[in-house]
Amino acid sequence: MDSRSFFHWPDPERRAASLAEAERVVALAHDLGAPGVRVFGDAVQPGADLASTRRFIADCLLALREKARPAGVEVWIESHGDFAPAAAMLSLLELVPGDGVGVLWDAPNAFEAGDDPVEGVRRLGHRIRHVHLKDLRREPGKPHARAVLPGEGEFPAASALEALAGIGYRGWLSFEWEKKWQPEIEEPEVALPRFIHWAPPLLRRAQGARPPASGPPGEAVRSFSRARLAVEIHPGRPSLGRAAARMVAAHLRDEVARCGRAAVVFASAPSQNELLAALRADPDLPWTKLTAFHLDEYVGVGSEHPASFRRFLTDRLFDHVPVGAFHGLDGKAKDLAAECERYADLMRRAAPGLAILGIGENGHLAFIDPPVCDFHDPADVRVVELDEPCRRQQVHDGGFPRIEDVPRTALSLTIPRILAFPRAVALVPGPAKRAAIAAALDGPVTAACPASILRRHPDARLFLDVESAAGLRP
Repeated sequence: MDSRSFFHWPDPERRAASLAEAERVVALAHDLGAPGVRVFGDAVQPGADLASTRRFIADCLLALREKARPAGVEVWIESHGDFAPAAAMLSLLELVPGDGVGVLWDAPNAFEAGDDPVEGVRRLGHRIRHVHLKDLRREPGKPHARAVLPGEGEFPAASALEALAGIGYRGWLSFEWEKKWQPEIEEPEVALPRFIHWAPPLLRRAQGARPPASGPPGEAVRSFSRARLAVEIHPGRPSLGRAAARMVAAHLRDEVARCGRAAVVFASAPSQNELLAALRADPDLPWTKLTAFHLDEYVGVGSEHPASFRRFLTDRLFDHVPVGAFHGLDGKAKDLAAECERYADLMRRAAPGLAILGIGENGHLAFIDPPVCDFHDPADVRVVELDEPCRRQQVHDGGFPRIEDVPRTALSLTIPRILAFPRAVALVPGPAKRAAIAAALDGPVTAACPASILRRHPDARLFLDVESAAGLRP
């Protein structure tokens, strides 16, 4: 969703008015199911300097993020004006740690400001949520480049698109033709058909340059999308686990290369066994630079219990690799509300860029079962009641011998918290999940199937095998 909210004003009243406008657009985005709202940092204004302007903008972004997160909406700041170059944008984003704020990358704006688009993608990486495309030509003696018909200018669109493909970007690309601001350029009726002929060959070339999303060609039986959700179907659990592990490992290596560290959230269930084994065997993962979290834990269960999700991950992964830190949820905490806030604060500070998920037989994500699902939950972590289908699944999975032994409550990340992670990977093998997958992909987006919300995640991929995918429509 577009807004004309500029956060660069030195005048507090003007900033407050811009923030109020953006909050109204967030509410509209929520009602329409839009994933993000565009805002501007823009330019240093008279009476201010660069440092104070960064602070003005960052304060507004932080305030708007707090309003947007419970609505399931992200804040997208456009690379524009003084913050068009990637380095300038990163200097601003450093003041807004954590997730919930992405970049609307106007690649031609950045190019006009002197950026190499390939370097811009490398710097901004998975912060990029939406991309503007147009062509430009610099004219001698004029301070700004002029928009020209696609293919007639200097902007290296092919390189930009190939760089985006190289990081697995699957978001929107939009053609920007600003007749209002440049009345001398051609009419949209001329420019749009030209774009329609210009863009497809570039996109096909970029797709050809894209590395396989998760593995060697031919390993996936089929791949397709449902709304924003990319789906891969694999022959069986081993190839599914290997494919997901390749994607996870590539993401973590990229994050560490760009930022010096990475944080990731793990799921704890038998569906994750093949993934964890593949990650454990990867000799090149920078484990010491990684901070790990997990999705959920039973209330009343300590880390020594065989069914503890902390123990599950420790036994299968963290006892075997030198992870930098593993933060666990304490199911035996005396003050569960304080434990929820402690864990939420740790995640806010570490800002995980990736969540690894499973989907329950009842369609749950983490331990958010249908009866307690709230797509607009203001909390990041909470205590939840487990419904009977979920508790039965814990017996099927081998965690407990009888349903009477399964705890009735758990600590769980909420749906808005899961949606706020910049990337998500879900692994769902086996016939027991077939009905849940059909509902998640082909039913309505509804709290009756919490996993259906993955179709609105800005960058999520679902890994299935032929058993869990049986019966899906093409």
